[in-house]
Amino acid sequence: MKKIFIVITIAVFLLASLAGCAALQPAKGSDESFYAEAEVAAEEPAYDSASREEADEEAAPAQEAGLNYDGSILQPDVNRKIVYYGSFQIRTKNFDDDYGNLLAFLEELGGYIEESSIDGKKPEDWQDSGRYAYLTLRVPSKNFSDFTGRLGNIGETLSISVNGKDISLDYFDTETRLKTLRTRETRLMTLLEQAATLEDIIELENALADVSYEIQMLEMNLRNFDSLIDYSTVTVTLEEVNKVADVSPPDESIGTRISDAFYSVLNVLADFGEFMLIFLIGGAPIIVPLGGITVLIIFLVKRSTKKKLARLQSGSNHSQQ
Repeated sequence: MKKIFIVITIAVFLLASLAGCAALQPAKGSDESFYAEAEVAAEEPAYDSASREEADEEAAPAQEAGLNYDGSILQPDVNRKIVYYGSFQIRTKNFDDDYGNLLAFLEELGGYIEESSIDGKKPEDWQDSGRYAYLTLRVPSKNFSDFTGRLGNIGETLSISVNGKDISLDYFDTETRLKTLRTRETRLMTLLEQAATLEDIIELENALADVSYEIQMLEMNLRNFDSLIDYSTVTVTLEEVNKVADVSPPDESIGTRISDAFYSVLNVLADFGEFMLIFLIGGAPIIVPLGGITVLIIFLVKRSTKKKLARLQSGSNHSQQ
């Protein structure tokens, strides 16, 4: 009994010691949370106030325009930048009047001609094809619908194509990049004023030149965007069609027309014969020697061929014998 009592006492003492140690140790979850927070704090970059202000300044134009940087998607309330294009193919029997009306509509609505060309001539004879005009017009976008509607009153419209291209993302992205480059240009100029060594001055001037070039290119892109947005592009093809009442049909009979065609062919053949005669007489000093050389070459080739055939035949005869 004494030994059993001693064993039980030792076991109770050991259990009490283990319970005390467990109470002194911190919780496993709290320990892992502490180390995780320490690692995050160590890895997080320490942005100063100037860096944060620069980031806010660079994002300001896009935020004002309504850009959502979480997914680079435009918000529904953004003032979108749309470029409109129109293409019209028109056929007319009153070319002069309709062409004049088209230009009058364009001038009235504040547009201008970017490119214009007219081919052909006014139909006067039977089956003349008439004139063909191709115009590239620039119309204020606010008057685009009005102008395209008026084109429907000119001649006979064969085909219409009207479409719009949304360039909002490209436009606002260019604006943001331009804002960033201008900020960088200002800081480079400030550093250039404070530079003390020639090496620093040269390096800053090169960097400043690169930034200035990029700014000029982006400004040019924005001007092109603005031009396309403010003035829509409309291409018009105006084709003139013959009116039978306005041209004179042929007065001659069929026999007369056949006779005229026959004599026309004879005249063409006579002209061709005259040309060949002049060519042969004028080129005789060259043609005659070349002809003689050609005949000699042909003769020699034929003779050589005959000799080869004769040798082959004699060889075959000997082999048969």
